[in-house]
Amino acid sequence: MNHITGLFKYIPIPREYSPDIYSVDYEKLKKLGFNTILMDYDFTITIWRDDNIPKKTLDLFDKLINDGFKVAIVTNAKREKMKLIEKITDGKIKVHTSMKKPNTKKLKQVLKELGSLESETVMIGDLFITDISAGNKLGLYTILINPYTYGLENKFKHFMAGFTKFAYNVFFYTIGWFFRVIDLVSPNEFKGNIFDTDYEQLKSEGFKIIIFDFDNTLNEWHSNNLKPEVIDLFLKLKEMGFYILIASNSKKKRFNNLSTELNNLGIDLLSYSMKPLRFKIRKKLKILGYKPGEGVVIGDQLFTDIALGNSLGFYTIKVQPLSKKEGLWTRFVRSFEKIVLKWIRNKPTLSKK
Repeated sequence: MNHITGLFKYIPIPREYSPDIYSVDYEKLKKLGFNTILMDYDFTITIWRDDNIPKKTLDLFDKLINDGFKVAIVTNAKREKMKLIEKITDGKIKVHTSMKKPNTKKLKQVLKELGSLESETVMIGDLFITDISAGNKLGLYTILINPYTYGLENKFKHFMAGFTKFAYNVFFYTIGWFFRVIDLVSPNEFKGNIFDTDYEQLKSEGFKIIIFDFDNTLNEWHSNNLKPEVIDLFLKLKEMGFYILIASNSKKKRFNNLSTELNNLGIDLLSYSMKPLRFKIRKKLKILGYKPGEGVVIGDQLFTDIALGNSLGFYTIKVQPLSKKEGLWTRFVRSFEKIVLKWIRNKPTLSKK
């Protein structure tokens, strides 16, 4: 880690956002090698200052444990009533109070007790200044959620929840937006070309659809024909059970001849896909019936291919462009890529497992 990316340890920007703990893609986290989930208490698993745990939260805990996760509650509160969770879950969920987040000293002790590594642990909470800040300092994978307000009628508690969201939005739209953009264009993996990817591992981890960029990923810029080795790779991937979708920002008329050839091979082509905007791809995925955790995006550009993949919740792989010949706009954007690459913080990869 260089001194620039090391700054992320002190910037409370989460790795992910989720509406609530129930919407987190735990299956994807498991694929990426995470085995430990730490959750905040107030406004994360239940209403603020409420020691009653909803049944759907207990059901989620059961599912996580059955899926092989170690789960613990880490809260700054001192209320001993929260220890009832340990009794309700037969000791499977430990509750650690008075954690003093964003200080990480007690979090380290929790990880030691669980026998978990920082690189295998996820921190989920509603407060960026405590939960996310502590997680980032310790090198955990951090997920920020909206404050828990299901069934909440108390106006003061509603105000506190709203203030929590307001405080983060102020931070995000001042200092935080820059770091969020950096994360949005950060790939899970860097590869030399499409042939360097471990497709067997992608298959074994349950990925089902691969979206390829076209220019400078599959072929040189503005070449309208695919090389035999690319076709062979596609046929191999089809035999493995992958659905192949080529997404290009070029207009449809450019691919009149190629689209017929690809159609005969059972390979889908989406022209004028408008990357990094995701609405055309999302519409296509909805028709095909694929979920975010089942997809991979492979391309040569951070601000189109990788940004698209990350916004979709896909696994992203950045390859080197096949040639230096590119359009004027792409060359302009490449100058920003060089800057961004100095700031990128490492994302979890399948290869770490």
